[in-house]
Amino acid sequence: MYQDSARNDAATLAYAQWETGLGAQVRTSPVLPPRMLIFDRETALVPIDPANSRLGALCTTSPGIVASLVALFEQTWETAVPLGAALAQTPEDGITPGEQVLLKLLAAGMTDEAAGKRLGVSLRTVRRQMSALMERLDATSRFEAGLKAAQRGWL
Repeated sequence: MYQDSARNDAATLAYAQWETGLGAQVRTSPVLPPRMLIFDRETALVPIDPANSRLGALCTTSPGIVASLVALFEQTWETAVPLGAALAQTPEDGITPGEQVLLKLLAAGMTDEAAGKRLGVSLRTVRRQMSALMERLDATSRFEAGLKAAQRGWL
């Protein structure tokens, strides 16, 4: 599973297409859960520090933890888009799943830079997306955009 932004990176896209040619299933999502490896639904490997995976990993066979990680992965997988399929287009009166995730991250207090890192896109892309959303909402400030987005049920 890759972030949606991988579709815009030629090298990553070529690798993912190579994987699908070998029989792998590849999907993309606006936001991914933390890195994890799960083996036979019995053993999970997660980074000790998600911000720096070089610090090592935690290996667990605790059924509760492994089941929770499997459920998180499956939920993300079900909502992700297969690599060969087109991403959802913006409905006339709505927003794409990626735009909705961006709004939720910003509403939760993340800075543009932090939201961009979480989404795997540049600061410039975040600002461009917010500018486009503000224009569609006919808002002159982010506060007004947040209010109008909430009124439309986007948040």
